Amino acid sequence: MLVRSGSRSQSGFTLIEVLVALLVLLVGLLGVAGMQYLSLQQVNNANLRSQVNLHAQEMVEMVRANDNEALTTAEVSAWNAGLSRDVPGATGAVSLSGNTVDVTITWDERQYGNDAAQQTYTMTARLEQ
Repeated sequence: MLVRSGSRSQSGFTLIEVLVALLVLLVGLLGVAGMQYLSLQQVNNANLRSQVNLHAQEMVEMVRANDNEALTTAEVSAWNAGLSRDVPGATGAVSLSGNTVDVTITWDERQYGNDAAQQTYTMTARLEQ
């Protein structure tokens, strides 16, 4: 006959321990997912800023190629159309004063904790050669 003692030896995990471990894992994974989302937002914002900078440089070079004279309305409209295509919702303005040109571009970009924040970029270039 086999006699059992009053205490049992435990082997394995209890259900409570497994649930706590899963909860800790879930919190960690949610943190990783949140950081990934923030990273994707910032990559998108960096892309928009690069596009804005390229379009501003393009406008300055268009003015320089036009012998430092004001562009026609059609040329500015075509530039604005390209800007709107690459940076949705962006608007651009060009002002020529003497030997300087100011290119101002305004657009919306997503920010942490805010769906849209308006950004403005102004490039001022001297046109002397």
